[in-house]
Amino acid sequence: MSSKLRIISGTLGSRRIKTSKNANLKPTPEKLREKIFSWLKPDIENSECLDLFAGSGSLGIEAISNGAKSCTFIEQNPSLYKNLKDNISSLNVVDKSKLHRTRAEDFVRRFKEKGFNIIFFDPPYARDYYGDFLCKVIDKVSLSGTIIYVEQSAHDKVLKNQNLKMLKTSKTGDALGSIFTVNK
Repeated sequence: MSSKLRIISGTLGSRRIKTSKNANLKPTPEKLREKIFSWLKPDIENSECLDLFAGSGSLGIEAISNGAKSCTFIEQNPSLYKNLKDNISSLNVVDKSKLHRTRAEDFVRRFKEKGFNIIFFDPPYARDYYGDFLCKVIDKVSLSGTIIYVEQSAHDKVLKNQNLKMLKTSKTGDALGSIFTVNK
């Protein structure tokens, strides 16, 4: 079973992408995505992005729509990965996309390239990815000055990490979205 999400802005604005009905999938609300990308507008042009828990790919596709040079999408669930692949193909952004069907932890552990300018970190709320694993993400796949968008449950305390400086934060429904910059 699937539903549709709308791309908010940029060259793909108002186009729709498929998303699965899945208990572990909680797409970023439209209102919050609109806010995120208005915050990121000055930094997104020609950036190399990572959508670490991609799901439908809405955050990474929104980044490409707003001028990102490329986005690497990580999704382990086979049906979500198929939807993601279909979305990227139907929007004709295959040339700006790299897809990996693997666990986020495995991708980060094996990563050997230079790092990303922007990282979308939107893991399942029920799992504790905000401690040790987020530290590994900062260490292995970010650069000094990388912007990290972190989404967590609005019921949780705002994330604190010694290597992250908070720039902005906003709550919408059950989601708390925060933009940080990496200080390495």
